[in-house]
Parts: sequence; structure tokens; C-alpha cells
Amino acid sequence: MRNHYSAALLLVLPSVVAMVPAFVTSGRTIEITVSRSAISPEQIDLHVGERVRLNVASADGAHAFQVKGLRVDARIPAGGETVTLDIMPTEPGTFEIEGADVSPGDGGMKARLIVTR
Repeated sequence: MRNHYSAALLLVLPSVVAMVPAFVTSGRTIEITVSRSAISPEQIDLHVGERVRLNVASADGAHAFQVKGLRVDARIPAGGETVTLDIMPTEPGTFEIEGADVSPGDGGMKARLIVTR
């Protein structure tokens, strides 16, 4: 019985490896810092189809982080821990980046992500 599983694994393994996203080997990385007063950088310029890894970290407390229209929604923890988000925009446009303190009463921070052809 054991040999059947080994043989099946050998047959399936190449397909699984082929499904690993290309983010691992290509694209650029953008470092983003969220704080109570700002998101830095304030503007990110990308091209349609460009693979990008966003490394998002907080300079102070925990924050909510969203890129509206690109289905990016994450919680950035306090303490400087980086959250990695891989994106590849498929349509041009200007997308609003929003950050907000997890604590109540925060007005929110904004930046924008501009995608061109």
C-alpha cells in the first residue's frame, strides 16, 4: 500500500510545483509603513500585469490596511511585524489605499496605488 502512495506522490508532485505562484521568483517588492498619521509611500505606481509584493509594517499600533478595488484587506500588527501581500493588478486605474487604527476614533490614513498599461 505504501508504494501506491509514493507512486501517486511522484505523479502529482510536478503539477503541484507548477502551481507555485511566480511571485516567489519575479516582480518587485515595495516596503510600506503605516502609522497613525500616514501611509508611506503616499503613492505607488504599477503597470497592469506587474507582479508586486507589498511588505506592510506598522510604525506604531495595529492597523487595518485595504486597497479598495483590488481585494486587499489585511490587519497589520503592532510591533513592526511585516505582513506580506502579493498582488498583480489586471486593470488600469487609481485605487485608494486606506489604513486605520484598530482602536476607535481614528480618522484613517490614505494613499493611492496607480495602475497604468
